[in-house]
Amino acid sequence: MSKPHASDRPRERGREDVHDARISSELALELRRLGSHPLHEVARLEREALAGESPATPMILIVGMALALWSFVAVVVGSTDLAVHLLG
Repeated sequence: MSKPHASDRPRERGREDVHDARISSELALELRRLGSHPLHEVARLEREALAGESPATPMILIVGMALALWSFVAVVVGSTDLAVHLLG
């Protein structure tokens, strides 16, 4: 007879729920800070990424590069659309 798979067993409440709740509350705090003071928060995240001591540093850098790329793409697409519209 085979052992039951871990996903077949009912999930035990405890450490995982506490960990999930802590991550959820930290995420809510970060989003609140970003929404209330975006320029200060971006500067803080830049300093944190430069220090490189946070486990979130790679994600901060990836998100920063993605935002810069999407901003560039939006400007190029908007300029192209405007030029097509005006030169029609």
